[in-house]
Amino acid sequence: MNIVHLSEKYELNDLEKQIVAYMQENINELKSIGIRQMAKDNYTSTSTIYKLCNKFGFEGYSDMIYHLTSTKDTNIDFHHKYHEYQTQFSSLLNDQSKRFIVFGLGFSSPVAEYMQQRLTLLGYQAMCVVHMEMFSQLFNKDTIMIVVSYSGKTPRLNEIVETAYQNHVPIISFIANSDSPIYKNSSLPILIGQYDSFSHDLNHVNTFYGETIIAFETLLFP
Repeated sequence: MNIVHLSEKYELNDLEKQIVAYMQENINELKSIGIRQMAKDNYTSTSTIYKLCNKFGFEGYSDMIYHLTSTKDTNIDFHHKYHEYQTQFSSLLNDQSKRFIVFGLGFSSPVAEYMQQRLTLLGYQAMCVVHMEMFSQLFNKDTIMIVVSYSGKTPRLNEIVETAYQNHVPIISFIANSDSPIYKNSSLPILIGQYDSFSHDLNHVNTFYGETIIAFETLLFP
């Protein structure tokens, strides 16, 4: 639950904000907390809790608790999360006469291909290139480069980005490592998660690629 978002959307008063904060703090125990207990813990009445349920569009207390506990805190407000990148991203995509070159190596390749296909379906000129030699022929004022890289440390990819940078090609990067050359050479570096040098262990959870697609989709449709 995003308390700030809920407060603005539903114009919550101070007591209602307090109740929402209480539910967030006790999200794992909500199923065992009855409406009387919640009212007591917040020094209010059960009717106030019912009114809050109705304000959120739920049929009643049980309906609200069911929805909150079934999703827990997975409903992240991605538009808020990536808001700082939106203006520049939209500006770069504003001119559909531009040609987009999307690049990613290794695990980033499927993500790059997804982006290219998505842009093409939306009417943009987009291509996904896998051979470095082709890039020198494609750099011009009508080109925008999109790079997907977790570490930003791949020498071959760094060389491509450096060439694009020297040719004044706008570069949008989806990257986890803010200390990498790719991040520093990008016109719009979009930081995804937090870089962990140990995440290359195949037994380690890595959410970068999934979140990159979410960020891309979120920025496409502000």
